[in-house]
Amino acid sequence: MSEPEDRAGEPCCFDDWVDSWDRKTRDGGTAAHVTATLADELERAGLADRTVLDVGCGIGDLAIETLTRGAASATGFDLSPKAIEHARRLAVSRGVADRTRFEVGDGSIVELPSADVVILNRVVCCYPNADGLLDRTLHAAGSVFAFTAPASDGATGFVNRLVTGWSNIWYSMRRKKFGDFRTFVHDLDAIDERVRREGFRRVAHERRRVVWDLAVYAR
Repeated sequence: MSEPEDRAGEPCCFDDWVDSWDRKTRDGGTAAHVTATLADELERAGLADRTVLDVGCGIGDLAIETLTRGAASATGFDLSPKAIEHARRLAVSRGVADRTRFEVGDGSIVELPSADVVILNRVVCCYPNADGLLDRTLHAAGSVFAFTAPASDGATGFVNRLVTGWSNIWYSMRRKKFGDFRTFVHDLDAIDERVRREGFRRVAHERRRVVWDLAVYAR
């Protein structure tokens, strides 16, 4: 198993984005279009009466959405204390607080509970090396594993790397706000191979809104 990466102590900007995510969910649903599409694919893969683990859950919108689509319970971890606070409030407002648990934690380090369905939605790109995150989440996954991440192949992958490079220069110039935060475009073919080695087969795969690669696996 790869050594876990400790990102929990790093100063960053996640808290600054929470209010924007919260505004986007006030009328129901999820904060991002790709998240809504992922929820659709997870429902097709099978959510009924299953437990869900959402690592890098943000304000919990996807975890909570899985409950409306039949999941039995949902647990979420996120680095941002403010995001977790909002996730708990969102669960209360949507009447599912008794079936959710949201905790502050780094998914590449903390001991993750086992779950039927494990999700990494827009989180792999926040790690310089995704091995520790994949090791722990795949170990926790029972029946379904899913992720969204920036596409890494072809012209889209080239553009994503270019944009990421410029974004990271911007983050480094504003270190007081962003600390050591950077984003990364990982080789998704290598991630796909890693997931398949755990006995999963890909049941859904699509490109969403040009940037995002969405994949759902089952076993």
